[in-house]
Amino acid sequence: MRRAAIVAPVRTPSGVEGGSLSGMPPEWLAATVLSAVIDRSGIDPLRIEDVAMACVDNGRTSAPTLSRLAARGAGLPFAVPGFLTDRRCGSGLQAVITAAMMVQTGAADVVVAGGVECAADAVLAQSDPGRTADLANAEELARHYGIRRVEADEFAVASHRKAARAWRQGTFSAEVIPVGVTEYAPETTAGHRIMRDEGVREDVSTHTLAALRPLIAHGVVTTGNMSAHRHGASACLVVAEDRLDELGLAPMAYLVGWAAAGCDSDTATLGAAPAVAKLLGRTGFRFDDLDLVEVNEGFAVEVLALAREWDIDPRERLNVNGSAIALGHPVGATGLRIMTTMLHELSRTQGRYGLEAIALGHDHGIAALFESASTAEQPVAPRGARFHSARPRRSGRHRA
Repeated sequence: MRRAAIVAPVRTPSGVEGGSLSGMPPEWLAATVLSAVIDRSGIDPLRIEDVAMACVDNGRTSAPTLSRLAARGAGLPFAVPGFLTDRRCGSGLQAVITAAMMVQTGAADVVVAGGVECAADAVLAQSDPGRTADLANAEELARHYGIRRVEADEFAVASHRKAARAWRQGTFSAEVIPVGVTEYAPETTAGHRIMRDEGVREDVSTHTLAALRPLIAHGVVTTGNMSAHRHGASACLVVAEDRLDELGLAPMAYLVGWAAAGCDSDTATLGAAPAVAKLLGRTGFRFDDLDLVEVNEGFAVEVLALAREWDIDPRERLNVNGSAIALGHPVGATGLRIMTTMLHELSRTQGRYGLEAIALGHDHGIAALFESASTAEQPVAPRGARFHSARPRRSGRHRA
């Protein structure tokens, strides 16, 4: 079976509600990031065979036509079809995976995968049963793993500071494309462009976060140590390995494997754990084989619980440039945004393997394993040929 190569992954900055990206429809943001992928890769648009798009909050557009509208806006030929996928917080990653399966099975040679969201910056609606349940699950994780409020706040502060440092040092410059606001709304200030993630706060501290009230009385979770919904988009090319030379494309990484798995409702916010256990079991990888681990920061307590479950230090290899607490959570784009950030970091640091994991709504999770093309020496080893089983779990909930 052919390997699926990831080419030219990019993302827009994330925008806060009321910020520079507010009011932009998802099809416009999606078209902007698709255009950037085409320009950066140099692909002939005539060679693109399909558009796999992810979007969760479809209230602002006609959902069935979003991928087609984005394709048209990016200048793709009329003959290029498109479809929309939704796996909640992992939708963007699922778009990449679906595109990869098309390539691996020979259904296509080149597919564009993208994710987009234009969502309100309401981090919690008490009237939303799903969000209320997630909050209750997060508090249960805090109790089960003995995670204190100060730990969650310290993790949130670290996310902001790591993201701020990445911007200050130019780490994000390779993955983020500027968005020209005047291109969408010519009546706005001439030349206005959004260049950076709008929600990153370098000045945040545990002192300021300690002043926030918990969302459940006497609880751990506050609006400061969980993610906020954002506007944003991300995209890449997914290409059959045996077509790269012919098309003149340079891959950034290869998809090694992926898995999705459900869990019981009491551990819904820990949904990434069974998905990772399933993926590592299939591939024979263990955490010691991984250079980077990226976990969506829906809640700080969720990531801290996973770090304890996996017996890894959250200060090493884990979300090294911050994640959703600082960078925001544009739901349909988050899975692809995380992949984009991780692959650029692997390339920058000459790491080889990166793992992405996301807990999803409705009690399940998704995970994917990538190999950096810059350090790949040979095709990925068959299952069991090179790697050992993963470490034993700590708590007994999910074997990894």
